[in-house]
Amino acid sequence: MSLKTKGKISCIIPALMNKTLSFDLVIFDCDGVLVDSEPLANQVYVGMLGEFGHHVDAEQYLRELSGAAMVKRLEVASQRLNWTPPTNFLSIFYERLSALVEKELQSIPGIRSLVESLPVPVCVASNGSREDILARLRIAQLTDHFGDAIFSARDMPQLKPAPDVFLAAARALNATPARCVVIEDSIPGVIAAVRAGMRVYGYAAFTPRESLVKAGAIPFTNMMELQTILSDSNENVIL
Repeated sequence: MSLKTKGKISCIIPALMNKTLSFDLVIFDCDGVLVDSEPLANQVYVGMLGEFGHHVDAEQYLRELSGAAMVKRLEVASQRLNWTPPTNFLSIFYERLSALVEKELQSIPGIRSLVESLPVPVCVASNGSREDILARLRIAQLTDHFGDAIFSARDMPQLKPAPDVFLAAARALNATPARCVVIEDSIPGVIAAVRAGMRVYGYAAFTPRESLVKAGAIPFTNMMELQTILSDSNENVIL
């Protein structure tokens, strides 16, 4: 029997009751998978570096650091530029990013169709704060697809690449790790999913396919392709 989670309510999908599935839960990262926030974060970050006289290649930084925590991005900048960021850098960054997100954030093309096609519960598991996740889902009009099924690694012992947030999501939704599918776009997220013992698909929007594969992901280039892959994985289940 297939269940679809919306908030705290699960509803039976009759058309899929007799279909054998290859997974029981799909876990989505937020930034870069559900919403197109990575270019916005990079825009603010690179712009602020420029204000301090460090003019870097925005495209290079986006591809290298997509999905990385801001602390990690600052570590990279400090090492490469031989520069110590001011203590208020992060607070200013998040303030500016929040304002930009409110104005310009969009959902990833095809994500609604993908989520609506899934015959199993779905949830979000991100390194972002619960407040930020909820805000991004609201702005991108995705809240109804996930309801309260939101998990923040900030509430766990460790952030990704530790598997904590993925394992917590699986426990909360009564799914065994081996029967979970994770959708990620960053190397730390892929590593976290692999460590959790979950099948992981890597969105090769900014992170190179070869890097995703090396980390343990099955790469894909758009949500329509992933929708087909997941549908085929259920069609090809051996009974």
